[in-house]
Amino acid sequence: MAMVVDAFAGKLVERLANVIEEKAIMVLGVKDDLQTLRRRMVRLARVLKDAEKRRIQDETVKGWVDELKDVMYDADDIIDLCMIQGMGLLQDDHHHSQPAESSAAASTRVRCCNFTLLSCVRSVPFRYEIADQIKNLNVKLEEISEDKDKFNFITSSSSNSSDTYVVNQPSSRQSSSLPEPDIVGWDIRDATKSLVELLVSPNEQKCRLFAIVGMGGIGKTTLAQQIYNDSKINDHFVLHSWIWVSKSSTSKTDLLKEIIRNAGDSHGESTTVAELQKILSNVLHGKSLFLVLDDVWDADVWIDLIKNPMQIATIKCTVLVTTRDRNTAMKMGAVHIHNVSKLSSDFGWELLCKKVSTNNDESDMQKMKDIGMQIIEKCDGLPVAIKAIAGVLVTKDRNKREWENVLNSDAWTITGLPEELQGALYLSYEALPSTLKQCFLYCSLNFHGHQFDVDKLVPEWIAEGFIKPSGNALMEDVAKDHFMELTRRSFLQPHPEYVDMSVCTMHDLFWSLAQALAGDESFVGDPQDAQTIDSVKRVRRLTVSSKRENMTIQHLNCLRRVSLLTPPNLNTQVIGSLKHLRLLILNGYKIENIPDGIGDLVHLRLLNLNDTRICELPDSLGNLINLQFLLLDDCECLHNLPRSITKLCNLRHLNLQDTPLNYMPKGIGNLEHLNYLSGFIIGNNGIDKGEGCELEELQMLKNLSYPEIKNLEKARFESVSMLSNKPRLRNLMLRCTPNTSGHIQQQEMDKIVQVLDELSPPPGLTDLFFGSFLGARYPKWLTSSSVGAALPELTGLHLVNCCNCLHLPQLGQLPQLNYLKIEGATAVVSIGLEFLGDGKHVESAFPKLEYLKLKNMTNLEEWSLISEEEHNKLESRKPLLFPHLIFISIKNCPKLKALPRGLNQGSIQKLVIEGARSLSGVTDLPTLREMEVYDCPKLEYFEKLESLQQLKIFYKENESLPKWLISFLQQRETPQDDQFHLHLECAAQALKGCLKGRPYWVFLQQVPRLEAYAKHGSMYLKYTKEPYSYQTNFVEDINWYTYDS
Repeated sequence: MAMVVDAFAGKLVERLANVIEEKAIMVLGVKDDLQTLRRRMVRLARVLKDAEKRRIQDETVKGWVDELKDVMYDADDIIDLCMIQGMGLLQDDHHHSQPAESSAAASTRVRCCNFTLLSCVRSVPFRYEIADQIKNLNVKLEEISEDKDKFNFITSSSSNSSDTYVVNQPSSRQSSSLPEPDIVGWDIRDATKSLVELLVSPNEQKCRLFAIVGMGGIGKTTLAQQIYNDSKINDHFVLHSWIWVSKSSTSKTDLLKEIIRNAGDSHGESTTVAELQKILSNVLHGKSLFLVLDDVWDADVWIDLIKNPMQIATIKCTVLVTTRDRNTAMKMGAVHIHNVSKLSSDFGWELLCKKVSTNNDESDMQKMKDIGMQIIEKCDGLPVAIKAIAGVLVTKDRNKREWENVLNSDAWTITGLPEELQGALYLSYEALPSTLKQCFLYCSLNFHGHQFDVDKLVPEWIAEGFIKPSGNALMEDVAKDHFMELTRRSFLQPHPEYVDMSVCTMHDLFWSLAQALAGDESFVGDPQDAQTIDSVKRVRRLTVSSKRENMTIQHLNCLRRVSLLTPPNLNTQVIGSLKHLRLLILNGYKIENIPDGIGDLVHLRLLNLNDTRICELPDSLGNLINLQFLLLDDCECLHNLPRSITKLCNLRHLNLQDTPLNYMPKGIGNLEHLNYLSGFIIGNNGIDKGEGCELEELQMLKNLSYPEIKNLEKARFESVSMLSNKPRLRNLMLRCTPNTSGHIQQQEMDKIVQVLDELSPPPGLTDLFFGSFLGARYPKWLTSSSVGAALPELTGLHLVNCCNCLHLPQLGQLPQLNYLKIEGATAVVSIGLEFLGDGKHVESAFPKLEYLKLKNMTNLEEWSLISEEEHNKLESRKPLLFPHLIFISIKNCPKLKALPRGLNQGSIQKLVIEGARSLSGVTDLPTLREMEVYDCPKLEYFEKLESLQQLKIFYKENESLPKWLISFLQQRETPQDDQFHLHLECAAQALKGCLKGRPYWVFLQQVPRLEAYAKHGSMYLKYTKEPYSYQTNFVEDINWYTYDS
């Protein structure tokens, strides 16, 4: 990516203003030089917004901007060096003026500018060296400033409101709803219907290929997704696979591996194309397949790689391709090509309204229609362009002047970019505040088509210096809000599997825009392939993708970021020579050591060594006083941290999740900026006696927002008040050491209960994980009748393996609880009214709960929510229980006999029951739409489920279908638009009974959609009532009794 020059300048000006008054700068004697540097940067900054815009279409301006950025990068480094050297001298001065000498002696010590003569003498070489560098920068800046006059840049005000970005509180990430699909107009619906009919129509040709063709951003993938998710496609084919290909596609072997995985199999250790093609043929043998190849640029992907295995193996294969090039579709042998048309103006306006308007402003939108239709016309009927412009308009006031400013913006006519990136896409980028521009451009460092995870991006954005503090908010919260804003403006697209929108994808045109604007400052690929390119020497940020067994990253001396996510063998010794690095990301099992020279990377802000096999970290790590993020998750060979880690005075995150440390070095409490700490161990797990931290180490960490604390049973009673002074605490994970022996002394149980009673979290806590608790009861702050007042903001609660507690806490009175998981509560025999409140009459319980999961409660027999007396009351007088509950999961509760009465008050949409081997029935859930039943052999009744639309049953123990299912099908009321879908996983003999003409067919033929499988999916029956479709690979003359069920 390229730094946005006006944002970069603003950051430097702010840094200079902050450091100029620091004692470390005064002891070096460079304050005046830095003030001069700051003044010149302030003057230059006024024209940089215009310069940033003009560099795209004017090579001369680009050269001027590049020269300025080179100086700014050097200035950024100089600020670090000044602070490091100055702080070192101050520490020397402090060391040599300890209180051991008399006050008289101290008063007679010769001092220079309020510092000891010793520090002044020692600073002389540093001062001259750094002062010379700053003077040289000032000279260069002066020359660059003089050159700017010939460009006639437009001067912008420093208070330009269009470039400010205010953090919304609370963060919109807390939303649990996904954006609605961007489907408008009848064109796409008609196209979906007609193409689906073509795809499933009978044909003698074994393998057919269809194509969707259109320009970038016109909606090809959206149409393909509608087809892929259509119920007729699902019913007609046994296997379904979606493969994203693209111009910068992954290797041939990776594509084959992906298809094999999608088909539900494994490629094992195979690595060659021939081996993988053979596996693919075996996986597809005798089955029907629907395959989507999305964004194809090269026809050979199909012709040379995939076509033959599919033609040979499948009984029927239908392929749907999306491509921009009609010739590619014809070369691939498409039997039908569908051209996607541009949106009409009316449908374009409908899409714009859908993205911009809220529920209550339809009349306001109609007032803007005249201007809006002119904007739609400029978008040329491209959905991606309309959504991009909607991302701009949603930030504007709903008045004609604001919309006219967008309509008349000169960004529509920008040149210097590929044609498909001009117009609306570039205008939407130009409308971003500079800080969001940098965050967006940073996404170009991700591989094309990969996902964007907020928890990964946030630390990297902060380490790059993109995020400015905002009031009392943590920078992490500000960065998360930036992520959500990019989503709101359509630069990122929420992944449908993540309801909190924490993982997103990016349209390929937006990714191309980020790549184009990033220019030669970033490189994604194999740097050894680019060594002959002169411009690679300007690369500041590198993401390595290489298939080499060995590689190097030498001769890239300007690098500020290096990322090797799936690296080959790397000579890590080269790392110490990359003196300008801010971010170093080395992930993967081939990273086994980190050189001592890493301590020379004094500018480093982020060190990510997740998932590596390093055994130790060098003591020189303590030299990295600018380090903010040290990420060591899943380092399975790492058992100790160097003591020097306690010198990392600017550390914000220390991630040690699932890393088997023996102990934490004493002194972690000195890291006052730490706000995220996972894997903190109390005491010692190893043989190094006397090592390790006590809980009070966390006392001084007042900024902690996310601590994970292990070995709680080793905590001392006097240290447990450490949570009380943590006003920022939002997420808390508390773990005892798992009790593997099965025996625990009563004295130990009493001790841990006493400790946890006093470990009361602050009221702002939003998420609590409580694991492997050894006590016989939960702590008082979780079980008292005032738990709602103690934890008023708690939204998520995980109680895992608290196996000695006989009763559950009174959780029903938590006012904001949205998600509750109880796992491994093996001592609980019954759940009663105490779960709702104080065990007596309650007016309401669990007012906000949406997700409830019970798992591995192996002794749970009874669950009641409402007494017989309450049950008999009038509906209006019954207590309000679970009014917002939408999902329940009950797994491995083998003794549970019945579900509680009272669940019908909620709006339960989905119920999953697995391993409830004593459960007798499911009844009276009027809103239930989806249900899954696994391993429930005693189920007898299944009734009063009038809204049920989907039922999945896994019933492999018996050779017949369960009686309750037959009874349910007989009694089921069929609405006019019946969409009921039955999915069966059963024994082979039971599947035989489902075939046409067999005993169960009389009941199953009334089901609108049926899928039945046996033998791990190798045998199947697929049936659709309307339009009629019946498929099976069941061979009647085979003796199915010889097969295991």
